[in-house]
Amino acid sequence: MITSIKQHLKQIIESPEVSTAEYRSAKMMYVNGNCQILSRSANGFDVLVDDEDGEGLELRIIAHEDAPLQYLINGKPAAWDSYGVAALMQIDEELEKTNPKPIPEGKAYTREGMVKRVLAERRAKALKAKYTIDFADNIYGEHVLITEKGVRYKITLRDFKNETGYIDNPDLKSNKLGVTKHLMFAFAALKADTRLYKKLKKVYPFVEIYLDPLNNYQITWHYPHQLKPAVAQLMDTYFKGKTYIEEQATGDFLNFIVSAREFPHIMVRPEVDEKVKRHWDKEMLVLAQKEGDLDFSLLKTSLFPYQEEGVAFATFKEGAIIADEMGLGKTIQAIATAVMKKKLFGFTRTLIICPASLKEQWKQEIEKFCYEEAVIADGLPEQRFSVYRDSKAYFIIVNYETVLRDWREMNRMETDFIILDEAQKIKNFTTITSQSIKLLEKKHALVITGTPIENRLIDLYSIVQFIDPQYLAPLWEFSYQYCYFDETKADKITGYYNLQQLNERLKPILLRREKRKVIKELPKVTEITVPVDMHPEQAMYHGSYAKGIATILRKKFISPFDLQKLMLLMSNMRMVCDSTFLVDKESYISPKLHELKHILLEKLDLPNNKKKVIIFSEWVTMLNLIGKMLHECGIGFSQLSGQVAIRNRDKLVKKFESEDECQVFLSTEAGGAGLNLQVADTVINFEVPWNPAKKNQRIGRIDRLGQLSKHLTVINLITKNSIEVKIASGLTLKQNLFDGVLNNDNGIDEVDFSASGKSQFLKEMESVIEGFAAAPTEDLVPDEIEAVPETMDAIIADEGDPQLQIADEVTETAQRLPSAQQEQMETMAKVMNQGMDFLSGMFKMATGKDLGFEGRKMEIDKETGEFVMRFKVPEF
Repeated sequence: MITSIKQHLKQIIESPEVSTAEYRSAKMMYVNGNCQILSRSANGFDVLVDDEDGEGLELRIIAHEDAPLQYLINGKPAAWDSYGVAALMQIDEELEKTNPKPIPEGKAYTREGMVKRVLAERRAKALKAKYTIDFADNIYGEHVLITEKGVRYKITLRDFKNETGYIDNPDLKSNKLGVTKHLMFAFAALKADTRLYKKLKKVYPFVEIYLDPLNNYQITWHYPHQLKPAVAQLMDTYFKGKTYIEEQATGDFLNFIVSAREFPHIMVRPEVDEKVKRHWDKEMLVLAQKEGDLDFSLLKTSLFPYQEEGVAFATFKEGAIIADEMGLGKTIQAIATAVMKKKLFGFTRTLIICPASLKEQWKQEIEKFCYEEAVIADGLPEQRFSVYRDSKAYFIIVNYETVLRDWREMNRMETDFIILDEAQKIKNFTTITSQSIKLLEKKHALVITGTPIENRLIDLYSIVQFIDPQYLAPLWEFSYQYCYFDETKADKITGYYNLQQLNERLKPILLRREKRKVIKELPKVTEITVPVDMHPEQAMYHGSYAKGIATILRKKFISPFDLQKLMLLMSNMRMVCDSTFLVDKESYISPKLHELKHILLEKLDLPNNKKKVIIFSEWVTMLNLIGKMLHECGIGFSQLSGQVAIRNRDKLVKKFESEDECQVFLSTEAGGAGLNLQVADTVINFEVPWNPAKKNQRIGRIDRLGQLSKHLTVINLITKNSIEVKIASGLTLKQNLFDGVLNNDNGIDEVDFSASGKSQFLKEMESVIEGFAAAPTEDLVPDEIEAVPETMDAIIADEGDPQLQIADEVTETAQRLPSAQQEQMETMAKVMNQGMDFLSGMFKMATGKDLGFEGRKMEIDKETGEFVMRFKVPEF
């Protein structure tokens, strides 16, 4: 679209259709800020253009690549004029902010083509490897290969012509190639040393029972020599004259394994035992599902029918994914599944892995919904290890970063069931976190995620690999079946195909319900609280403002000036929870904005459906930051605030209601009253208002007669360890305190707190800032410490050694600090600039006029230490 706009703008300006006078008029309207974009979508813009007389004209620009621009007024085609050109200039400015790159065409591999590529690239890696080998006295015997990291593997070279063999590493269990780079290295080394090759024995040392990677891992036997009669009879009994057994006979092979113990000459690979055991485990689950009824009285609450269905789906599977849409209660389904597995299968330990910000919430939900005990493993290593060793709780809760450090200790506690929350943490299978999670030992596993992972296939592969390493393996096969590759960059994926086939393939393990499909079972309004971590920089500001409030509250007499300052400080405490930009106009630290982006793109999947979402914030600047993010993500939106003329507000609402591309409505409190927004089904409070009535008013814009959706989801973003937690928990300043004390028009000159102890006002205010005035301390360990590669090189690589070299603790990089003097000067400048903003605000509140400080900053001479401020005093 950018190319189309730019090209056509130039063409239109240079064409006789637009006169010089019209161009100048358009330029004037654009430069003077008379153009306002009402809404935007993938294919067009609605723009309101005001002329010099303030008369507004609403128009629409429709833009498609390689097609002429369409200029519509009131829905009818129009000739280009100054209004249309001004609108194009404004659109051009907006599009310059983001310049999306076109997606190149891709190609699909055949199976033969991908196998050829995979083998060639593995062979290249084998030739570069620096392995060492301790050869046995038999060319077929178990040789020992040692990697550069010191990992030892046992190797059997089975077929010298086709170079296939056996190695006890995970890659061979799922690669369907019959060879690995380690085996390639061993074959090459032995063939190159002809003297050693001639010296070694040539008799196959055992009758080998293994899973054949080239035959879909069927149980197979190999022995190139004459079998002894007793062994031959045993082989014929079970293999029926074939080299492999049929899949349906897997369960009966248990008897063979028992009988083979009498023959030392027979080598049964561990993978064969695992396959037979897994077969009987699945049979047991089928039987349990037929005979065992789920006892939902084990819970403290009743589930909706679709939730009971989800619990039944996951309970009788070794591995499952519940990917319900946000707001459908995945957490309670996971908890109930764990409780059912304990009852039916005698499980004694469930490990929950979730983001650090959700650990407390998981513990609260478990205690709320069931009778089991839950404990969080945190603190110092020895404290965590003590929980793994000694805790009798059924639920152990940890965050992802803890697994990276503790996976070895966790494996010692013999976990039965693992629940993985927010599974996108392991979507990249090459990261250390992802590999650590997959090293955890368990009997059963459940992944819960609101992300529609079936649309992000490589992410999906990694997540499914956790619950069942063989289900979609190998990655090279999965990629050629579903992925398009770039024509010039072999490792880059450009698109996907065969998605319906993949959907059918996933049905046995993946359950996803959308709200619209279970709407009749849901309560009318569902409220979700999303806790968000506070950044250390936010905590610094937040604590500083709290200290300022504490100083005011310690005064014996509080003046109107103190009251104004107090309210400003409290507002700043709230604003900094949204973004540091709201208080310093410099930094852009906003964990909430990152969480909002995740919710819109991943949880609600706005790019792939027609949802309508309303996002409220009290601050226009925050809405602008959100709007910038939405535009960068290609999500259409309208924005309403008090700055929008009342006559134009209905137009914004109509755009939101009538156009599918306009999916988000951004609004301040101006949208919380007087407007009806029944088309939406989701409300997001970027911050919770002081007054609960305002929050109810926001919801009331949608939850009313005529609402199109039968169910409304309300999402509240709450910054942890902040004033927002107090507000959300119901601690609000009482309305009479607002009216009697904090109202500027009440005529009170001062408030005396000396009479008889502390007044209700003082108690309320102190309780609001309690605990926040202390110096903040934060754990600065990042959530993700590993880089995420952009290419798909790992598709054609081995999946790696099972013994990962993972550090026990994450160390932080030391930061260089400026000199004490420079730091002090910068701190003083920041304080003085904030003071200017405060004085300017106070002056405007008192007089209705600007003091003239806006946009001014202190000038600092770092050599002399002088502070200079220059500004023009306005005429009063």
